[in-house]
Amino acid sequence: MKIIPLALLSILLLIAISACSGNDQIIIQDAWARPGFVGDNSAVYFILTNPSDSPDNLIDADTDTADMVEIHLSKMDSAGVMTMERQDLIVIPANDSLEFSPGGLHIMLVSLLRDLAPGDSFPLTLDFQNAGDITVEVEVRQP
Repeated sequence: MKIIPLALLSILLLIAISACSGNDQIIIQDAWARPGFVGDNSAVYFILTNPSDSPDNLIDADTDTADMVEIHLSKMDSAGVMTMERQDLIVIPANDSLEFSPGGLHIMLVSLLRDLAPGDSFPLTLDFQNAGDITVEVEVRQP
């Protein structure tokens, strides 16, 4: 008889813990990079989803595939020339998604340490102010 109340209490505790923890982890989808050769540059694109009720900030990125990794924004200047600006952080709004895509936000891989051919993959770690480090596998493919 004591087993049933104990089992019921255990189930209720699991439900309560699950409800409190929620799924506030940043979700990274469709991560891909452009092909490139050793010494060249490449870029990584993906979609970030923040299911949390609070915004979060992407503050850094890292991979052992390139000498340097930077967050960039491509944009058209007043003369109609496409330029890239390094970003210190990117805000991911609460309960929203943000796309890193060609011609916009991207992770710049400066001075590749290995060739990146279509079909290859490599790990990329994104550092968020609240969510912490999240590592994703990036697929190399033609744009």
